[in-house]
Amino acid sequence: MSSSNLTGIYGGSDDPCILGYTNGTYPNGTLGKGNWRRYGVYMPSAAEKAACQAPNDPWVWTQYYGWWTTYFIMVGVVAVSLVNGIKRLHNLNRIMGLPSIIYHHPKVSALFRMGSYPALKFLRVELPPLGPAIFLFGFLTYSTLVCFLRRPFLPTTALWRITIVSVSKESWISTKWAPWICLYMSILHTWTMIIRIERQQPWHYTITHNKLYWNGFPPLLALGWLCVMSLGPIRSLIFLIALASDHVHLALIPQSGPDFTKVSSSSTWSLLLSFSSGCTFTWKTSWIHGMHAATVLWAAGILWRLVAYTLDHGWFSRVPRATIEALPANAVRLRIPVPSSRQWSAGSYVYLRFPSIKPWESHPFTISTLPTPSHNGTEGNEMVFVLRPRQGLTARLKTLADMPTLPAIRACLIDGPYGGFMDSLRACDTVLLVAGGTGMAALISIAQSLQRSGPARGMSCCTALEIHWAIRDSVCLEWFRKQLSEIESVKIYVTNETQPLQSDQNTAEIKEQEKEQVEIEEQEQGNVGIEEQEKKTSLTPTLRSRTHYNRPNLPEVIGAAAGRYAGRIGVMVCGPTSMVTEVRSTVAQLQKSILLSKKNVKCNELELYQESFDD
Repeated sequence: MSSSNLTGIYGGSDDPCILGYTNGTYPNGTLGKGNWRRYGVYMPSAAEKAACQAPNDPWVWTQYYGWWTTYFIMVGVVAVSLVNGIKRLHNLNRIMGLPSIIYHHPKVSALFRMGSYPALKFLRVELPPLGPAIFLFGFLTYSTLVCFLRRPFLPTTALWRITIVSVSKESWISTKWAPWICLYMSILHTWTMIIRIERQQPWHYTITHNKLYWNGFPPLLALGWLCVMSLGPIRSLIFLIALASDHVHLALIPQSGPDFTKVSSSSTWSLLLSFSSGCTFTWKTSWIHGMHAATVLWAAGILWRLVAYTLDHGWFSRVPRATIEALPANAVRLRIPVPSSRQWSAGSYVYLRFPSIKPWESHPFTISTLPTPSHNGTEGNEMVFVLRPRQGLTARLKTLADMPTLPAIRACLIDGPYGGFMDSLRACDTVLLVAGGTGMAALISIAQSLQRSGPARGMSCCTALEIHWAIRDSVCLEWFRKQLSEIESVKIYVTNETQPLQSDQNTAEIKEQEKEQVEIEEQEQGNVGIEEQEKKTSLTPTLRSRTHYNRPNLPEVIGAAAGRYAGRIGVMVCGPTSMVTEVRSTVAQLQKSILLSKKNVKCNELELYQESFDD
């Protein structure tokens, strides 16, 4: 050290904390007045501690760390709620033909959409859209700055325990990116407040004499294990191992509910908020308040789910039974009769739980039909789902559907319906629906609803509707043949087949028309009139005449729609991640054309709605 640094009052240094960095020896060789523990660990005296910690924050003030995080999350929740509320009110006013209370120029929306729609990739990892990514990065940056820009007191043993155990309980929150932020903060605090503090003594001594190492690291390792195992490639390769680890984690650590892999984003931030609120109390009891807040939310979620199941199913006296059917191209159809009092809108989804198959799991499935009379003739409506089996529950459903016996019928519990985009889509002048594979299950009922309502005032603003559906094989048409026959503007893209000869195609069209005629004759009286249905069928081209044997050029399709239709266009996509990414990028690029009033676009608004899955 230079001689200029040997003039301070602290043994020749101006830094009162320099003693701690030199194992009790000042730069000029003067020893401190504290004591040494085993392995040369220096314990400074009370006066030395006071001098070092004087410029730092006292622990009695540290509740504002928790308040800052609470305020950050609350501001985000309030901002999102306000924006969604304004958008919903604006959509309802458009549908009713009323002027919007809060008007903003369409180019303002285009500017924000241009910045939030692009899908990003980093080292082959799919990042969230730019808008949510900015919020997540802002939260991560904010949390890191709070850790490094402020100088708290050196933590006591009790606080070390609070930090490593309390942060690890954020592993209960299961969304795609929040656990990674929790893992980052856990590692950061573990390194600075545990490992670095004990770095002067051997690991074997620390492990045997410091209980923090054996009661704090296991939760941290469990959090890291779940984060790594949630990565797409690893999850696909070793799905069974990940499933077993989840069950072990469920058995050892309390969760936010049986369906912890499907906790909504609002639940995630609620748990983060509860943890932050717990930290706003004094440090001696902050972990208790955080545990209490998280436990209350966890118990409330379980109780709410139980009450909902009980009331929806008549104290479990009216448990619906699902008929499981096999469809071509390795698909499965579920038919569930429900009471007429259970209504839903197009595009809604429900959580299904099969007590006799996997009672501890419930999975979200989009309803592919509008409320219609039950297929088996009973009173009420019928929910229909079309899905492609993967692992776990859906694979078991496929096995039951393929059994060469009577139709597989299993009891199921329904939680929902939830969601739906109909208010937003009805407020659009033009709707463009893009689907891939079984993604059509989420869009077919939306197309039917828009087709039936038309541009009726108070019902919908939609004057033009286009549907583009990409499938691997033409047999997939059987999934929604009856529903597609009533939709006028639908284009189908078959990617794994070549175009048949003209003679074969004519024969196939004749057979298709005969099949549609049989379906019309079997139509029940009182649903849609036979004469009206025959007229519609005679005017609607057959599905094969609207089939293209190539992959859809989605940028060209969306660009052509933007240049052909005026007003507001809503683009909804449901399909594999690659399809969703391509559509997002195209819509984001067209926002620039809207912003600059280029001639290649005629619309003044282009809004995106999406659902994605691995097809």
